[in-house]
Amino acid sequence: MDRFLAMKVFVRVVESGSFSKAADALRLPAASVSRTVQALEAHLGARLLNRTTRSISITEDGEIYYERCVRVLGEVDDMESVLSRSKLSPKGTVRVSLPALMAKSTIISALPEFFAAYPDIRVEMSLTDKQVDIIEAGVDCVIRVGAVGDVGLVAKMIGRYSQVTAAAPSYIAKYGEPKTLEDLENHMCVDYLVSKTGRVRSWEFVVDGETKTIPLKAVLAVNDADSYVECGLAGLGLIQASSYTLSSYLESGALVEVLQAYPSYPRVVSILYAANRHQPRRVKVFIEWIAEIYRRQSSLQIAADDLLAGHTGHVEHASHVTS
Repeated sequence: MDRFLAMKVFVRVVESGSFSKAADALRLPAASVSRTVQALEAHLGARLLNRTTRSISITEDGEIYYERCVRVLGEVDDMESVLSRSKLSPKGTVRVSLPALMAKSTIISALPEFFAAYPDIRVEMSLTDKQVDIIEAGVDCVIRVGAVGDVGLVAKMIGRYSQVTAAAPSYIAKYGEPKTLEDLENHMCVDYLVSKTGRVRSWEFVVDGETKTIPLKAVLAVNDADSYVECGLAGLGLIQASSYTLSSYLESGALVEVLQAYPSYPRVVSILYAANRHQPRRVKVFIEWIAEIYRRQSSLQIAADDLLAGHTGHVEHASHVTS
């Protein structure tokens, strides 16, 4: 029995909660994963997992062994990084999930720089606005906007951005520009349907130190971020989106920012990864690179005090976030 491989298999089974999911992640036959864990238990003389027809659970001995395996695998990876060429050129595939617009506006254009520095790394990007489960989705890390409450994950805050309310010049020419929140009664917006809930995302502004939700009229609703921006560009209504998404359109004049006197709360951007999972060096360097890319983007480094100058309204923070 390859004890090192057996440790990696056992760790992945525990983290995924399933022999089949572990097999998919490791690209091994499910039967091989099951046999490997059985052989490991026989070698140790201890039951590591309780099995039923529908689920598995870790035993007390399994918890102790799992924690030791995570440390050993991490130490081996660090040792190999120091003593081998992988320190200079980590290899393998990094799987990341992130919102599509964030990838298009910030990440993709910077990837040539990453591949120039790490030519032996392959990146697989899953573009979705939905919150994915890292283990179930088989990804190494996710970039997420908003509050973070996932148990067992480390959340590193990499940015904070503002929400911008904007309209196309054609819309303003036809309907005028809203100057106050009360003016919105005479305007139309484009509704955005949140993928996770199917509900319309509300518009919020900070007024006299409090967050105020404004109901708006809309004749159109979409559930795709690209289409939402296109609706705004077409003059179909006011839109409210992130500063990093709309910055190029505002600079070109394709969109005009309105209601600048009424800020919305800042939103936190975090990169999440499993707290106890052994992180290969290729994943570590990718996470560090992402954080550096975000640090360079002024539209993604909005200070809460600057954005809400003169206001003390709600500021959204991610729970359990590291700086």
